[in-house]
Amino acid sequence: MLSRFMITTAIATFLSFGSQAAQNEENVVAKVNGKEIKLKEVNRLEKALPPQVLSGAKDKDKLFTTLRDQMIDITLLTEAAKKAGLEKDADVQKAIQQATEQVLVQAFLSKELKAFVTDAAVKTRFDKLVADMPKDEMEVKARHILVKDESAAKKIIEDLKKGADFLKIAREQSIDKASAQEGGDVGYFRKGDMVKEFADAAFALVPGKFVDAPVKTQFGWHVIKVDDKRKVKAPKFEEVQEQLKAAVLEESMLKLVTSLRDKATIERFNQEGKPEIGAEKKEEAPAKK
Repeated sequence: MLSRFMITTAIATFLSFGSQAAQNEENVVAKVNGKEIKLKEVNRLEKALPPQVLSGAKDKDKLFTTLRDQMIDITLLTEAAKKAGLEKDADVQKAIQQATEQVLVQAFLSKELKAFVTDAAVKTRFDKLVADMPKDEMEVKARHILVKDESAAKKIIEDLKKGADFLKIAREQSIDKASAQEGGDVGYFRKGDMVKEFADAAFALVPGKFVDAPVKTQFGWHVIKVDDKRKVKAPKFEEVQEQLKAAVLEESMLKLVTSLRDKATIERFNQEGKPEIGAEKKEEAPAKK
């Protein structure tokens, strides 16, 4: 079975493979002891950057300069490693082989999966998502104040009954720091999205009201207020497009690997080199007719 890491890597590779403009990729951007560094090598480094780094890099010229200088450093270090004879080291050779195999796998997946991950396939997945949505499912928009003990939660409820500001208390007292800064706002959610105790209490409330008693969950004691209740709306295509594309890619990738397994002869052994229990029989490739 494919690992989550492999699937995630394949998705990232597929989405980025060939994304750089190719017209100037052969341009020489630096020379180190006579060895040329081309734009495509700098672009390769850029593709490997995490999305959050790329989105935060507003000055593209500065990013290019940084990556080019990094390639210069890599080239210098590579030369030094070769002079030290490390490229002949057995462990280094094995690591190079593994890196080569990984690049080949990524290139193969990108090539093979392009035919399946089309706009039409993603749109079909979206249409199915919308069609499968329950017609009358409800969602609520809620806030909460999370504290460690029941007495503190009861005190907060008493203060709220006297007119205290829910948002202010959430910011000052809630130990859920992620929502505290938003006045306890946890956004819209469906009943199955939250732990049962929290969801049951929230869905029982009328919009604008808060609970009469603290709600206990494994996280602590909650004071919950509901701001809105509505029927679940189908998402816009643009909101889920990338998520659906990743789902189509994962499904296509699993089918591809399953197909390769079906055509292969596979034997499994444990760490001692003995056949695994329950895996004595080989997975034989089907005989050709």
